[in-house]
Amino acid sequence: MTLTIAFLIFVLAAMVYLFLTEKLPIDLTAFLGLVVLIFTGYVTADQAFTGFASSAVITMLAIFIVSAALMNSGVADVAAAWIHRLVGDREIALLVTIMLTAGVLSAFMNNIAATAVMMPAVASLARRCGISPTKIFMPLSFGAILGGGTTLVGTPPNILAGAMLADRGLEPFKLFDFTPLGLTILALGVIYMVTIGRKLLPDRKIREEDAGAELAALYRLEEALFTIRIPEGSPIEGKSLAETGIGNVFGAQIVSVMHKGKKLLAPSADIKLEAGDELLVSGDKERIGELIEIQDIDVTDATVGQLGDPQGGVSGVKLRINEGSAILGKTLRESGFRGGLGIAVFAIERDGKRTTGNIRDLPFKEGDILFGMGTSDKVDAVGSRTDLFDVEATGAAALAELKNEPILLIRLSQDSPLVGRRIAGSHFSELMRIMIIGIMRDGSVQWSISPDEVLRAGDQLFVSGEKERLRALLKIGDVELVSEVSSPGLVSEEVGVIEATIAPRSALDGRTLADVRFRQTKGVQVLAVWRDGRPIRDDLAEMELRVGDGLLLQGKHGALAALGSDEDLVVLSPLLGEERDLSKAPYSIGALLLMVGLVVAGYQPIHVAAFAAATLVILTGALTMKEAYRVIEWRAIFLVAAVLPVGAAMESSGTATLIANWVVEYGGGLGPYAVLASLVVLSSLLSQGLDGAPAVVLLTPVVLSTATGLNISPYPLMMGVALAASAAFMTPFSHKANLLVMGAGGYRSMDYVKAGTPLTIVILIALILLVPVFFPFNPA
Repeated sequence: MTLTIAFLIFVLAAMVYLFLTEKLPIDLTAFLGLVVLIFTGYVTADQAFTGFASSAVITMLAIFIVSAALMNSGVADVAAAWIHRLVGDREIALLVTIMLTAGVLSAFMNNIAATAVMMPAVASLARRCGISPTKIFMPLSFGAILGGGTTLVGTPPNILAGAMLADRGLEPFKLFDFTPLGLTILALGVIYMVTIGRKLLPDRKIREEDAGAELAALYRLEEALFTIRIPEGSPIEGKSLAETGIGNVFGAQIVSVMHKGKKLLAPSADIKLEAGDELLVSGDKERIGELIEIQDIDVTDATVGQLGDPQGGVSGVKLRINEGSAILGKTLRESGFRGGLGIAVFAIERDGKRTTGNIRDLPFKEGDILFGMGTSDKVDAVGSRTDLFDVEATGAAALAELKNEPILLIRLSQDSPLVGRRIAGSHFSELMRIMIIGIMRDGSVQWSISPDEVLRAGDQLFVSGEKERLRALLKIGDVELVSEVSSPGLVSEEVGVIEATIAPRSALDGRTLADVRFRQTKGVQVLAVWRDGRPIRDDLAEMELRVGDGLLLQGKHGALAALGSDEDLVVLSPLLGEERDLSKAPYSIGALLLMVGLVVAGYQPIHVAAFAAATLVILTGALTMKEAYRVIEWRAIFLVAAVLPVGAAMESSGTATLIANWVVEYGGGLGPYAVLASLVVLSSLLSQGLDGAPAVVLLTPVVLSTATGLNISPYPLMMGVALAASAAFMTPFSHKANLLVMGAGGYRSMDYVKAGTPLTIVILIALILLVPVFFPFNPA
């Protein structure tokens, strides 16, 4: 091994680590790796961006467009109706048909698109047949993934396998070279799910009720419903819902308002509240009850300077979070600052901006400066924690620059329900998301505050935190909490309830409902979120959304119908007024047949045929140019384009030859089957946490060098690597199709491990045994 090869292996290992951990976005990792290889001379300037013009990238781009055209033209809707007519309510027959239909669609569509286009139909079939969604959504994603392996264009690993052979002067795989083996693997997957897999899937029963009640039961919404009544003389009487901010303050959703004897579902934000109005609310009743009790307190503005200097064995401290700190990415609440380190942090400075506001749930970043207080011994102990942060100042000097920093002063009256309670027992800080810095009592400030400290009438609490939230709560005043819920219906002639999931490439991924102003922009409200096998019903506005989250949505039928074309969501429920433009279906199907015909006839290579088909669907109006740009998964395009030159660098540097020599040395003596097995297992393991496309790119040079070293055909090894790269069933993150159905099926990560791991093993064994049957190691 030369130094040149050793450095390249180091770069590759670093890239794989970043791919698996996603400490950086995977496409950014590919960009970074490419830049490093350019500047270190492994890739020339002329080679660096050839990936963007590669046949694999052009084919992938075109298939995204053709897939979207097939989706928008209603082909899947027709397929769903056909499925129900064919198999009726029989669960096993339904499972087989769903997997096979998804497999056929994904043979010529992107796997994720095939899954997405079938999801509404599958959700409808589950309701019609009274079958638990958990029994058919995972088979849907598995069928789409397996079906992608039946043709050259069905999945990016297959496309890349053919393109990389062609780039190296070898005969590429033809469109249907994968079909005999791919269909066999698909059939094995179906047999496994029918005999073993379905028994490993969780079972959640659904009730035969109307659509709204069924979904409410699914999300266990009845557990979180209660009524808030507006009493006579309430300070919010005559104010609109928006003016009161009652939903945001309580972290709850207003499902309906009983106003002047009329029930208003999905109430408008400008509705004026009156005495006697009843609000049907979804949220944490106990928590909201405690919030309502927080009255009879007086809130005024104050500054840190009014506290004076720390006394009585208490010291200030100023800390800077250093590189590699164990608390990076954690929040104050998660890191246990006050409980573990004994330091009460009440201000954070980041990028020159200081805040005493909502800092409890702010994830720490390198370079953040924390201002806090604690007993002198705790401050001294913090100085030794160089693994976490650097101490910049202690004592009065640490707090000197905060003298004019605004905080709040809360005075407790004699009648306050907080009087006589322990700070910990009152949940005051937790409920209001504030930090108690000090207590003014009997003319002096107590700096060291124990959670067991009992609050007294007349206490003045210096606090930092969400000031506006506290003031909004006090404006609401006393309202009545009622346990009994009369007429909890969620739907009417004007208002409906549907289920949707966060789509791949959604702008909602990683953002909160508050960030995107979800209700204002979409015209509907989120009643609950399904994640990791359980519903979440409170504090939804501040919760970061993820791809695959299930959303229970309520709104006017018009607004709900508009979500059918929303690029951020995949709607799982039937929508009133939503119709596919079936008149465009012949053009979409015709474009698909054109692509197949051009390739089968040998008239054009696959990337030209696919591009021609994509052009045709846009030309005929089956898809607009704007829609075409939107449906392309640019992240995947840029990822593959940036990774392709890395494979070339492995070959030109001799790295691929070295790794191949290792494979030959340690596995060659056991025969080509052992070599195939090792490459297949490695490809599959990489694809469980890494996208299948990079796995193929990284292993192709090894495959070709190994085949040369053993004097065998490269085709069986290449076929095994490509198909194994798509055998991604063990986690919801192995493939986006798995992640997409996670919320809709109500799955937990362990459900994929239980049902997907045996399937992965079955597929890998089948590949090792069957690939040489269709592609011999030494063809005649």
